[in-house]
Amino acid sequence: MLVTFYQVSVKYLDQTILDQVSFTIHENDKIGIVGGNGEIGRGAGKSTLLKAIYLDHFIDDGEVYKKNNLKIAYLEQEPSFDKDQTIFHEAAKLAQVENAFEIKSMLSKFGLDEYDKKIQMLSGGEKRRLALAITLLQPCELLILDEPTNHLDIWMINWLEKYLMKWNKALVLVTHDRYFLERITKKTLEIEMGKLYLYDANYSSYLLLKEQRMESMMGTLRKLTVLLKKEAAWASLNPQARSTKSKERLLRLQTLEQEVNQQNDTIGQIKREMAFSSKVSRLGGKTINIENVTQEMNGKILFSNFSYHVKRFDRLGIVGKNGSGKTTLFKTILQQLKPIKGTITIGETVKIGYLKQEDFEFDLDMKIIDYIRQFGEVVQTTKGTISASNLLEEFLFSKNQQYMRIATLSGGEKRRLQLLAILMTNPNILLLDEPTNDLDIYTLEILENYLETFRGAVIVISHDRYFLDKVVDHCFIYQDGNIKEYTGCISEYIKEAILVEKKSQKPKEHVAKQIPRFTSSEKKEFDQIEDKIMALESQIESLNEQMFSSGSDYVKLLHLEKEIQDKKNLLDCMYERYEYLNNINEQIEKYKKEKYHE
Repeated sequence: MLVTFYQVSVKYLDQTILDQVSFTIHENDKIGIVGGNGEIGRGAGKSTLLKAIYLDHFIDDGEVYKKNNLKIAYLEQEPSFDKDQTIFHEAAKLAQVENAFEIKSMLSKFGLDEYDKKIQMLSGGEKRRLALAITLLQPCELLILDEPTNHLDIWMINWLEKYLMKWNKALVLVTHDRYFLERITKKTLEIEMGKLYLYDANYSSYLLLKEQRMESMMGTLRKLTVLLKKEAAWASLNPQARSTKSKERLLRLQTLEQEVNQQNDTIGQIKREMAFSSKVSRLGGKTINIENVTQEMNGKILFSNFSYHVKRFDRLGIVGKNGSGKTTLFKTILQQLKPIKGTITIGETVKIGYLKQEDFEFDLDMKIIDYIRQFGEVVQTTKGTISASNLLEEFLFSKNQQYMRIATLSGGEKRRLQLLAILMTNPNILLLDEPTNDLDIYTLEILENYLETFRGAVIVISHDRYFLDKVVDHCFIYQDGNIKEYTGCISEYIKEAILVEKKSQKPKEHVAKQIPRFTSSEKKEFDQIEDKIMALESQIESLNEQMFSSGSDYVKLLHLEKEIQDKKNLLDCMYERYEYLNNINEQIEKYKKEKYHE
């Protein structure tokens, strides 16, 4: 046992987020937490639960029991750093790791190769990736990850999947990436209206079990409803009869009413779908025409001679590595950036709804209802006119919550509000830049259902493979400065893309007269690395022998276990480095043979 919650409650403002919940995290558990971002006017509690695991003083009631000296590594959604520090020094300080190569190796996995770059120069996405790298570097027995795939491209997500699949300690995570959730987790912890439901199953099996639970709830509700009607009929007798009624039976009626209402609320929340479908503005034959467009950023060509005519009902995905120019393409289409070559023509009837990746500019002191009313008191939908307040309810903002300040919303709720504001303008072409960031699975399903019925074009930038597979039917792939079209599911493309990426990383032997060689430091390192590896393997073997001879000395065993793991991590890094150096050496030897032969 690592962590046990017993009857734990957490409140925020006047709302109960977690209501007397109990569960246990065991060694080697891999648990995925699911639940909506906002339910019945409150946050679902996913991030709150993670915080409560990490900081047990965060709770309002109940007990949290932890293993003595339990080491926890925690990735939070909004990390904070010393803005004046460099990437490398901040990582070394916060991860408390001394091995420079290990730190740099992990940073590079997330595209953070400019080790001397100041934190203040990083984008929001880069800070998130830095926080993830630091979290993975920390030695721990329990790893807690809150939306780890946010701001990661497909290649990074693939690497992280493999890393966590090999993770042999406890893991608890919140993620909207359903493929990721399916492959990594073995248990699913659902938060629903402040209560917890633990399923000994991964995501797909959890969905089946939840459906069974819902069917059971429906059966219970039917029985309770019949019983309630009988008790209500009994209670409605004439006044003379009412005076003789037992207090116990009247109390039973009251309890039944509460149970029925609670069951209805729960079932309604589970079954909730977006009834709203915006009335799309008329879209003529002329949409968006991109002709031979070339664009650069900081002197680097992002794409060249790109042409495409957006069709009326397009379902187009755009995929590529972070920094490849996907968002720049959107900004060029929107004419926020001028192309260095080519033209973009937008039809007169085109009305674009743009969901940007960057933080939306909200007046945090404004009430939610007042913010939406800026776009209109009523909205025209395919089903007629709907008030702003009712529309907010369709997007899971309760009547009470609508009169709260925007500052009280979670990141996912703000994202949902941003999406609603865009849809209220009745666009006929949607440009969605990473729409799945910070959205929970329930809201994603709502958005997916909405896009299926949207009577216009949808162009989406995303690294969420499940979302892309469900929403788009063809993609543009950014690769080596070019954009190529791919028809079919993006999940099928990933394997191909990863193979292409690996091949592209291998040194090309036919490069014009390029002579392979070591730098002076690499030559010295290569000459010594085999001996270092052998010495490290001997140290690990010796430590293992000490483990066997330590008997029941628990403190010593823990110390030895940590030392062994640290050295194994270092050994993995050295093997990776050896592979790189040996590859260069093989090229040098090959070059020498070819030259001698000539």
